Amino acid sequence: MEPKTTDYCLLEPVSSVEEFLKLQFKASGSKIKKHFAKSFLNRSFKEKAVLSLPLNFINDGEINPEYTGAPLETIYEDESLYVFNKNPNQFIHPLTYDECDNCLSYIRQTRPALLKINSQNYDRGLLYRLDYETSGVMIYVKSDELYKKLREFFSTSAKEKKYWCWVEGEMKLEGVFTHFFDSRDEKGKKVVVRDNGVGTAGELSVKALEYDSQKDMTLVEVTLKTGLRHQIRAQMAHMGHALIGDTFYGGRKALRLYLHALSYTILIEGKEQNFQSYPQDFKGL
Repeated sequence: MEPKTTDYCLLEPVSSVEEFLKLQFKASGSKIKKHFAKSFLNRSFKEKAVLSLPLNFINDGEINPEYTGAPLETIYEDESLYVFNKNPNQFIHPLTYDECDNCLSYIRQTRPALLKINSQNYDRGLLYRLDYETSGVMIYVKSDELYKKLREFFSTSAKEKKYWCWVEGEMKLEGVFTHFFDSRDEKGKKVVVRDNGVGTAGELSVKALEYDSQKDMTLVEVTLKTGLRHQIRAQMAHMGHALIGDTFYGGRKALRLYLHALSYTILIEGKEQNFQSYPQDFKGL
C-alpha cells in the first residue's frame, strides 16, 4: 500500500526543500532524509507551489486514531493504571503514523487522554515492551509522575514476570538457568546464546506444567529474572526446547508463536499488585 500524502501550499518561495522542512516542521536532517530523496530536498520552488508530503513525515511521533485490530481485553483499571491483554502478532506502538493495528492506536481510540503521558516518546505510558509475536499482560501508567518513578526504579518495582510457552519435546529440565547473550548480526535482530561468560547474562527459571505426548510438546512456565531481547525464545532454543511457532529460532511452524506474558507483579507505593491473563488459544493446538 502506498504511503498516504497531503498537499502543502507554499506561501513563500523556498530555495531548498530541506531547509524549508527544517524550519517549518522543526525536523532533523536524519529524519528528513529518511522520508525524501536527495534530489527532491535540493530543489527550489516558487510561491504558491504545492508540495506533496507524506503523512508519516508530517505526523511523525503521533498515534493514528484509527484502530483496525481486535479489541484489547481489559484486565484491570483504576485511577493509576490501565492493564490489558495484548493480542499476539501485534505491535505495542507504531513505527510510523500509518500503522493502525497497534496497542497505542487502540488506546487513542478508546482513552485518548492517556496519550498525554510521556508524550515525547513512542512508548507513551507503556511500562515495558512485549515482542510483536508475544501476547499477554501489558501495563499502562496513567500519570507522568508515577511513570517516571516506576521506570527509574524498574529493577526493583518489577517484582515478578511469569510467562507460559509451548516448547518442542518433553522438557524435564527444572530450576534456574543462566546463559550469556550476544548479537548475531549488526542490527541485533537475532541473538546467540552461550554457556560461558561471554556477553550479557540472562537468567530465568523453568517448570514443566503439561506434556502432550501426541504432539511431543510441553507447556512450560517461565519466571523471567532479567529482560533481554528475545530472551525466552533464544534461551529455550539453546536448552533444546525451541518454542512452538518460533521458526526464527528453529521451532516448528504453527498458527502463532506460543509465548504469553501470564502475570506481572509490580510494587507501587510499597504495595505489591499482581495482574494475570490466561491465554485462551493455548489449548487444543
